[in-house]
Amino acid sequence: MEALGESHGVDFTQGIPPGFALMGALLDAVADGLDDAFVVAKFEGDAVFAVADPDDLDGRGSDVVRGLRGTYARFLQARADADAGRGDHWCSACVLTANLDLKMVLHEGPFVRQAVQRQTELLGPAVNLVHRMLKSTVADHVGNRHYLHLTDAAATRLGLTAVGIAHAESYPDVGDVPGRVIDLASEA
Repeated sequence: MEALGESHGVDFTQGIPPGFALMGALLDAVADGLDDAFVVAKFEGDAVFAVADPDDLDGRGSDVVRGLRGTYARFLQARADADAGRGDHWCSACVLTANLDLKMVLHEGPFVRQAVQRQTELLGPAVNLVHRMLKSTVADHVGNRHYLHLTDAAATRLGLTAVGIAHAESYPDVGDVPGRVIDLASEA
């Protein structure tokens, strides 16, 4: 997103610059591709935050992973369509389209829906943890590519404790957060 601002500027008087329209198309693809159990709670920059009732996901790990892989496939298609539709627009940000990839984080934990101003926000320890997990060390271990990072709490609830590879993050105020990392492109 930073490269888009640098390449296109922040003057939107002539409409939405191509790079921002591209990001919108990718966010749409991710949101539209989510399993029916998930509801989009918020778009934040280049992230889609979605929630699901854990009872709707109990023991459905294979279905959830299959659905998230389908979401990833939609993302890839939207990325390819955007790249093909770019035409002669070759700014330094938009040319990187083919390198964009998707990472997903899945956690099970407590949160509340709270009215703040005129919006409903998700608040609580689980929400804070998910935000932190978006800036994780997973890429240091598996490379800078697509993945699903789920905490042990989510893996246990979904019945996925033996899938993917073990990975833990550590935060000073939370401690160790063990979990699993699953490749979004391969079948497990």
